[in-house]
Amino acid sequence: MIATIVITNFNYEKYLGRCIRSCLNQSIAEPYEVILVDDNSKDGSLKIANDFKNFKNFKVIANKKNIGVAASANMAFKKAKGKYIVRIDSDDFVSKYFLFFLYFYMKENPQKLGVACDYRFIDDNEKTIKRISASQKPIACGILYNKLKLSKYGYYNKIFRHREEEELRARMGNNYKIGYLEIPLYRYRMHSSNKTKSNDYKFSYKDKILDIYQNKIFTRTKKFSKKRNIVAIIPARSGSKRLKNKNIYNFRKMPMIAWTIKAALNSKFINKVYVSSDSKKILDIAKKYKAKTILRPKNLSDDKTPKILAIRHAVKQLSKDNKKIHIVASLQANSPNITALDIDTCISDMINKNKSEVMSINRNLNQNGAIRVMKYKTVFDKMLSTHFSCAINDVVDVHTINDLKKIEN
Repeated sequence: MIATIVITNFNYEKYLGRCIRSCLNQSIAEPYEVILVDDNSKDGSLKIANDFKNFKNFKVIANKKNIGVAASANMAFKKAKGKYIVRIDSDDFVSKYFLFFLYFYMKENPQKLGVACDYRFIDDNEKTIKRISASQKPIACGILYNKLKLSKYGYYNKIFRHREEEELRARMGNNYKIGYLEIPLYRYRMHSSNKTKSNDYKFSYKDKILDIYQNKIFTRTKKFSKKRNIVAIIPARSGSKRLKNKNIYNFRKMPMIAWTIKAALNSKFINKVYVSSDSKKILDIAKKYKAKTILRPKNLSDDKTPKILAIRHAVKQLSKDNKKIHIVASLQANSPNITALDIDTCISDMINKNKSEVMSINRNLNQNGAIRVMKYKTVFDKMLSTHFSCAINDVVDVHTINDLKKIEN
């Protein structure tokens, strides 16, 4: 059997039939199976599932208690007979060519862990809202995995009721190597009862991922960092042309800069966090959120002054206090979705790859300016270092309200 499609469901009787039909109606000659795991639904989901009992390749697992999507999916993965496994949310559905394209991609690329395809956001009437690139904005579902390869990593972490796929990627690190098909074969339904679209869920589960994996993936770096003074410097001048007072603009009940300070303070490697600004108001806010402060002169605070000059000024001020600095992490004040994991990944890359500096870039391979980690000497180099590396993350450089909407979405 080539593949097993796993549908995870909880109280989605409204959409379940559409989902099952799309999975059973795949245009592929090779045999496959569909396993529905119902997570103790209280609506008529099981009754709807029973309507498909005559399909020999359709099976139902009914949980006696609610155990969450990750544990439910794992249960089905272990019972799956297919060489490849893929999970579908019961409020979504797929194109009839979904399995055909993903299976033949894996057949031609056996070295890959899995493959994802582009998807469409749809409304309750199945009208397309937007087409999304899976390589730029990956989702948890619709990824066809090699079962044997994924099983070596223990599938999903069952304590995660949401963001289970993101936790898997963090746990696997560089071993998470999947391909992408630029064909929109997955339909991702947008509706008010979908919890994974709630920002509270997004932020709380992302924090949980960071708490679990920061201690596991940086062992070598941690030993090195104990012998080195690593400081974070957050340049935050007053004024801005597009979004007024952007560095202290209120975002999710905190000034924007506070999110960067929080991430830096949660870093496993950074010893001290400093905010450099010409604004007393910004410096007072920085102190409130437990950062140290450096008053920057006005001649280094206009919009034409390169950021590196502000960093050099701050480092010189710290050096005057006989504070030997080995590594400097320049962090952007207007990137509120920056995380400690993003910062520590850059620091770890620089140390483990023995680079002069590491810059963060987005998935389009453009520098986002959010993080720049440098050795002390590199801070004062007149020429840009050619001995550098890049770390990919999803950090957004906020200049407008629309940029904030990107984070919310």
